[in-house]
Amino acid sequence: MSVTRLNSSIHDTLNEFGEEDDDKRTVEQEEQEEQYYPKQYESGWQAWQRLVPRLALFASVGAVSLYLLIQLTHLVLNIDLPHTLQDVQSIATQLDTMTHEGTWWDYVKVVMVFAAIYVWQQGFSMPGCVLLNLLSGHLYGVVAGSLWTSYLTGLGSTLAYFFGWLVGQPAMEMAWIRHRADLMREQMEKERKSTGLFWWLLFARLFPFSPYWFINLASPLLGISVVPFFWSTFLGSLPYNFVCAQAGEVLGELSSTSDILTVSLMIKLLLVSLISLIPIFWGKTIQRKLRGWIQQRKEDEEMELDRYQQHRQTSLGYVPVSTHIN
Repeated sequence: MSVTRLNSSIHDTLNEFGEEDDDKRTVEQEEQEEQYYPKQYESGWQAWQRLVPRLALFASVGAVSLYLLIQLTHLVLNIDLPHTLQDVQSIATQLDTMTHEGTWWDYVKVVMVFAAIYVWQQGFSMPGCVLLNLLSGHLYGVVAGSLWTSYLTGLGSTLAYFFGWLVGQPAMEMAWIRHRADLMREQMEKERKSTGLFWWLLFARLFPFSPYWFINLASPLLGISVVPFFWSTFLGSLPYNFVCAQAGEVLGELSSTSDILTVSLMIKLLLVSLISLIPIFWGKTIQRKLRGWIQQRKEDEEMELDRYQQHRQTSLGYVPVSTHIN
């Protein structure tokens, strides 16, 4: 009878520990989810109630800033914002004259207004940056134009990153957005533990079909810090901006943007993005071989130093005396 009671007591105790472990696991899972997502609501309507005012604020900020940008462009450069390739071709001559034949103040005005337009378009995820990439290549050349627009892409995407805090929290409560964010978070955590988060972000930027607006929206809520976000955007946009800057050198010969965005260009960008997968798939092997190579170099340098010291002591007639006592 005592054995039966003992077994019953042990069984109850194990059940209690199991329940505590389940409770602990559940709490940990909830805390982890709350780290990436806002608190869930019982209905999607409540999420929309929180999202709509934020979207209204976001749209209001975008509209007001666009109005100020238009006024700034008229006042400083006396041009309209370009909407078509013909608009870019018509203002390119005027801006080229101000940049290369005007005063240093004219040059600064062109640079600052161009930067303001580019950052605004990237920050509010508006189309049309291909036109500005063409204009940058025409004004500053292929190398400088590519670097300049890639830097502005990083700045504008970082602005969108912070807008993600405003709009992204209630948007993450939508089922279809949350599902995509779950997939992104799982992949991100896997790569964070293997090769590092930066390479995964770089591949996402290089891949020509990635939803940039969603990456900008979800990144702050998935725990991605600003520094790798900025630099992955800067480097990931370089190939595309470089191609556009090349086309900008012959801006007058282009008839439409379709002359740039060809199937062959998409294939080239896809190949570049696949190259960025090398650190993701073989990152640990590369790191291990690199560490081994560095360690071997260090050992060789130490051996070479020992040989040099021994040779110098021998040439000076110095014979080291052993201090060992039998």
